[in-house]
Amino acid sequence: MDAIERMVSRVLGAGIAIAVVFMLAGVVLGIASGEALPDHVVAFGSLASGLSELDPAAYLSLGLLVLVATPFVRVTGSIAAFALERERRYVLLTAVVLVVMCAGVLLGKA
Repeated sequence: MDAIERMVSRVLGAGIAIAVVFMLAGVVLGIASGEALPDHVVAFGSLASGLSELDPAAYLSLGLLVLVATPFVRVTGSIAAFALERERRYVLLTAVVLVVMCAGVLLGKA
């Protein structure tokens, strides 16, 4: 397995693990509070205060955010790895993939 494949594997594994930890924390906090699990997503600007207040919805929201961000981090890391290896064609193709992903999120179609 070459360096790029190892990097991709590690980023995806770490992203999923971190997301699962935050989501499990949200579920545990929700169960511990005795209330139903949250049915809403906490806005990005309110995440820090929600996390400090041990709001289950904030932990679940952060877990989802990490899960969604993981592919973006992977693609960005791949661009850097290809650039270091001077693989211009792969840098260009991977950059196009990143632009399409970002456009999908910005247009609300992702």
